[in-house]
Amino acid sequence: MVNDPETWNQHVLPRSDHPAMPADIKRRLTREDWLAIAKKALVASGIDDVKIDRLARRMKVTRGSFYYHFADRKDLHAALLRDWEVRNGVEIAQVRDRWALDEPDLTEIAATWLRNDSGFLAFDMAVRMWARKSPSVARVVHRTDKAWVDLLTDLFCQSGYSDDEALVRARITYFHQIGYYALDVRETLEERLRLVPIYYAVLSGKPPPPALDEMLAGLKPRRAAR
Repeated sequence: MVNDPETWNQHVLPRSDHPAMPADIKRRLTREDWLAIAKKALVASGIDDVKIDRLARRMKVTRGSFYYHFADRKDLHAALLRDWEVRNGVEIAQVRDRWALDEPDLTEIAATWLRNDSGFLAFDMAVRMWARKSPSVARVVHRTDKAWVDLLTDLFCQSGYSDDEALVRARITYFHQIGYYALDVRETLEERLRLVPIYYAVLSGKPPPPALDEMLAGLKPRRAAR
């Protein structure tokens, strides 16, 4: 897990020993462009499809433009995994920051998960499928999942539950979230938002607070406009 928040916003600069690229290519193809097309390939076909030649053909460029931003295929794979891990790390840190300003509540985590776009959820599932093939990726996924469960466990401990019950509630809550899109639950946004207060009560063992209703009311126009 990335533990230093300052590193989450840093960008990896191009290697100084890479050959120079024409100005027009630099302007049109960025590191983010390569990561974006690599994510699409990962989501569509799995990690075995994330290969330099295939990505270059899809972007209609030569392999040389790839090597301006990445050392090799492993470097690209590492960047993909780092992007996924950092995204999760930032979300966890943001929840803890908000809890530092107000009483910790499951509403903050629910809001974070509900605001995740479908593109990231697909990317998340693709990384988890990748982890089944790679022990090193599996370690990163396990570390990140543990960070989420630890966050939830802290919440339930502060809510008055014993250590064991807090851990079990944390696992059920997190497994519920992962399972929701892993199983590709088909329902409208309105249906899901309507059920959130019931999920809240079942998972937390407490009645939904007014803050949850306010959060859900704010999500309806935000998501419906997409």
